[in-house]
Amino acid sequence: MDVGMIEWSDELSPFDYMMFRADADPHSRTTIMTVELLDEVPDRAAFRQAMDRASRIVPRLRQHVVAPLVPMAAARWVIDPNFDLDYHLRWISLPAPAGLREVLDLAQIDQATPLDPHRPLWEVTVIEGIDEGEARSALVWKLSHAVVDGIGGMILDRVIRSEERHPKPEATPPVPEPEDVSALDLTRSAARDLPTSLLRQGLRAASGALGAARRAVSDPSGTADEALHAFSNLAEFKLTAPAPPSPLLAERSLHRHVVAYDLPLSALRAASKAHGCSVNDAYLAALGGALGHYHDTMGVPVPAVPLAMPVNIRAPDDTGISNNWATAMLALPTDQPDPVRRMQQVREQVLAARSGSTLDPARLVAPLAVWLPDAILAGAGPATLGIDVQASNVPGHPADRYIGGAKILSNVPIGPVPGVALMATMVSQAGHCYVGVNLDTAAVTDTDEFARSLEWGFEDVVAVGRPPGAGSAADGAA
Repeated sequence: MDVGMIEWSDELSPFDYMMFRADADPHSRTTIMTVELLDEVPDRAAFRQAMDRASRIVPRLRQHVVAPLVPMAAARWVIDPNFDLDYHLRWISLPAPAGLREVLDLAQIDQATPLDPHRPLWEVTVIEGIDEGEARSALVWKLSHAVVDGIGGMILDRVIRSEERHPKPEATPPVPEPEDVSALDLTRSAARDLPTSLLRQGLRAASGALGAARRAVSDPSGTADEALHAFSNLAEFKLTAPAPPSPLLAERSLHRHVVAYDLPLSALRAASKAHGCSVNDAYLAALGGALGHYHDTMGVPVPAVPLAMPVNIRAPDDTGISNNWATAMLALPTDQPDPVRRMQQVREQVLAARSGSTLDPARLVAPLAVWLPDAILAGAGPATLGIDVQASNVPGHPADRYIGGAKILSNVPIGPVPGVALMATMVSQAGHCYVGVNLDTAAVTDTDEFARSLEWGFEDVVAVGRPPGAGSAADGAA
């Protein structure tokens, strides 16, 4: 890709800064991870060179967060003068023969360990000793959600990995100039600029008022309609869950268990396309079926569970890696026995969420969050609204990917669990859909049964797109 097209800002948005601060509390931590199985052990020198080059192209990999002592100005990403690439690259070996389950168990522990807030917010671990199918090693990627979102992660992936096992050498950009900026420096600068900043804000407000007045004169009916629409959105927007929380998923803890599942992308696409739905609709319908099956098996049936889903709000030409999404909240149907109707119910809600109010609880709170104590901020996540489930769907790359001479065979995305019962993430990569579900084991007490229910839910959906007499399209669960 044209690396010159990647965009980033050195100023943290209120939303990114809120997630950075949330990482300080284990109940609200936003760390995201990906576990990948590789067909061989990466070449150490080639792997390090790839990461070094990526950190020069995307300075975010060399930046840490510096915030003013008092919230008079935005926190900043600053090139770390003490950046040490080898601190972020770890190389370990598990007792052979280790497989995906052992790697996931290790990743669960790693995710619970906070990233050092005084360093760039990422780590990657190469794991040897893997012997599962074609896999001979694994990678565990770990980074703060303040750095990147799912779509941004795919943009970053194009810099780090390649589509060839042994790509031609590329020019390495110069090392970004380190910056020696302290919290005190930012505070002093903000204090000096405060009069100018207040004047600028006043002029901006006056300019906005003048523009509104001009529109009111030139198009009074249009201005009135705009105001009515805004007030209507405010009136309809409720900081409440879209469905009652499940009594089965009520408990919360710091204990996690990751369940993995994968299937061909063509299977979900066939099921959704045959009934006028999207792959995302099929994914959520499968998740709803899985949760319904689990609730029924545990003897606590529910009609729906409250779900929050990030919706990408990037412009088509936006190549920034920072967070650029809003939250849609759905009542995920769990008691609908017809998978086609379940897909349609999901689609109706997703379309309504996309066309409705653009207000987002997290983004409403974010500008005020800089003034909130950490203890209050930690409790301001989706669980406050009664959300049981978070789900994310990230379109990946259609071609195979390589790093350090090793081919990526599969991956398991592991999203954060900030006060919810479970976080489900699906990434489509090289014609396959990879699903990772991060469970709070106090809420989902029978993880083996949930794994079976997840397989059942996907099979229930993909069956409606399969030709009569065809076998199962599912590859399995872990």
